[in-house]
Amino acid sequence: MPKLPNDTRTLLGVQKTILFGNPNVGKSVIFGRLTNQYVAVSNYPGTTVTITRGWMNQASGPVLLLDSPGINNLLPNSEDEVVTRNILLSTHEADIVQVIDAKNLKRGLFLTIQLSELGRSGVVVLNMWDEAQLAGYTVDTARLQQIFGVSFLPAVAIHNSGLSDLRTKREYPSFHYEIQYPGLIEEALKELAPYFQGLGKSPRGLGLMALSGDSTYFQFLHGKLPAAILEKIQAICKKTAVAMNTDLRQIIDNTRMAEAQKITNLVLRQSYPKKEKRIWSSLEEISLHPIGGFLLLGVVLYFLYLFVGIFGAGTMVGWIEESLFENHLHPLLIKTCDFLLPFPHEHEHNEGILTKDSKVTATLLWWQKIFRFLHDFLIGEYGLFTMALTYGLAIIFPVVLTFFLAFGLLEDLGYLSRLSVLLNQIFRLMGLNGKAVLPMILGLGCDTMATVTTRILDTRKERIIVTFLLALAVPCSAQLAVIMFLLEAGGLGWKGIMIWSGIVVAIIFIAGFLASLIIKGEENPLILEIPPFRLPLLRNIFLKTLARVEWYLKEVIPIFIIGTAILFLLKELEFLSVIEKLLHPLVVTWLGLPQESASAFLMGFFRRDYGAAGFIKMAQEGIITKQQILVGLTTITLFVPCVANLLVMVKERGWKMGINMFVIVMIIAFLIGGILHRVLQWFPIAL
Repeated sequence: MPKLPNDTRTLLGVQKTILFGNPNVGKSVIFGRLTNQYVAVSNYPGTTVTITRGWMNQASGPVLLLDSPGINNLLPNSEDEVVTRNILLSTHEADIVQVIDAKNLKRGLFLTIQLSELGRSGVVVLNMWDEAQLAGYTVDTARLQQIFGVSFLPAVAIHNSGLSDLRTKREYPSFHYEIQYPGLIEEALKELAPYFQGLGKSPRGLGLMALSGDSTYFQFLHGKLPAAILEKIQAICKKTAVAMNTDLRQIIDNTRMAEAQKITNLVLRQSYPKKEKRIWSSLEEISLHPIGGFLLLGVVLYFLYLFVGIFGAGTMVGWIEESLFENHLHPLLIKTCDFLLPFPHEHEHNEGILTKDSKVTATLLWWQKIFRFLHDFLIGEYGLFTMALTYGLAIIFPVVLTFFLAFGLLEDLGYLSRLSVLLNQIFRLMGLNGKAVLPMILGLGCDTMATVTTRILDTRKERIIVTFLLALAVPCSAQLAVIMFLLEAGGLGWKGIMIWSGIVVAIIFIAGFLASLIIKGEENPLILEIPPFRLPLLRNIFLKTLARVEWYLKEVIPIFIIGTAILFLLKELEFLSVIEKLLHPLVVTWLGLPQESASAFLMGFFRRDYGAAGFIKMAQEGIITKQQILVGLTTITLFVPCVANLLVMVKERGWKMGINMFVIVMIIAFLIGGILHRVLQWFPIAL
């Protein structure tokens, strides 16, 4: 296979196909089937927020396949829709494989009409055909092909059914369906057509985008058309809007939707067979019920606590840390290092190495210092094996693994989208809608990637608020693993977890509410496709867990090693004690924590999970109380985001906004930690 290009737009002569469609219709599943390349696949929208690329073998040779973010309209409402619209316009020679949820035909045909107006060529995949049949739907695919001029292929992508034509066909026909708009719009399209010649396959489709008045479209055109031409286009659009005295975008959308409804009525039939008695039907109803939904959420959280908190942080960590590492691996490593790197300890004299030759003595002493340095770096207090790998592999990894498995199960089940609807009214208090639940839940896996997925949100205000909340109070999987382990190992149990989680959740809503008052911008209603509950596929859960474990081993374990090395060097150079003294007023006086906590907060700058891991050592040595553990973990949870997340915040929201968020998060974290310390002093709680 050819090497994947860095910029698909600049490749001449490379055949390209774009996977295109609404969110959560199975594009990423089809991408994986056609390219044999795994990508994150979930039963909720928003998984794909950037272009994913891979090679697909066809009869005519390899084809570059692009998996685009889900889109509901080529007149975009969110950043991820802008990404899809731009890649579609930048590669106007590429074929389109539109994926439609067969149960939501009208929504998909709304996009098919827009592809027709752009003059694109391609094919339509009617995915989830089995679910449509189960619901009693019958679709006349032959009539659809007659209307649009392209093939409509029934498919069940998760079972690799109905995709064979995509692997063999290469020459796709063009979509050919045209609708008539009100007279003034048709006149404006004739005026605009000469200005769009050569920019795409259909000046008509490009003219309709211009008439919609979308500012991001004119930003896209900047540089592609001379400024004078752009001014003439904008003048025509303004003249038409004034003449019609209404919102042109609304007229265009309403006309397209009415046409999509008309076609749907022609080709879709629904019978009402006796429904299969499935547990999913009851769960679907309960999950959205105003009372039952929260009871179900409580059950889900309880089982998460049992599986991740008790089994992962308790049983599995006990097996690996105590049975494997402490009883077998550590003694073997210590003996090996003692044998390979011998040196006299501080209480031993160096008389045995003294010789008449002072140079020989100096050389031997120098080698002893090197041996001691390497020995302590490997198995000392801040050793590579005794601290970094023990924390990363024996303590945190089992909890991360169980969390990834549980999270993958909830993804495939389809529960997360329903949780968005359930919490919509609560999130409205923060100037958000239930759609914001998705990136915040993804933040429990990785805050960095969740920050990128804020692109699925519709307004700038929503994206800023969710980015801020992710940085402030949503612990990533690695940090959550440390917290779960420490709450369990520190003896705080369910009471400590309830207090910690209650504080964090309260801070999320208070901070979100205040941010919604400060940050200006509009609020959008929740518009979200709710997928049905599906029986999770073990293969999918296994592949997702494997990919996330690979991420953990590649991204997190090196941070533990680097963090341990930095702590070791700071201790060797006696800087650690200096930093601890400088942080003494904040850590000891304000937070009421042991002096050693300063190093944990110091490492929190590298990763919040590594900062939280610093409290494990203090708990194991018995130098920190249960109340102090609670204060420390609460503060470290609200502490600054990891370096990777900070960089993504800056990339997504800009330097000024990113740094402001960083400073505000720091202030809130230590403020809440200090208040909690004093509350626990005034009102002692038996933990």
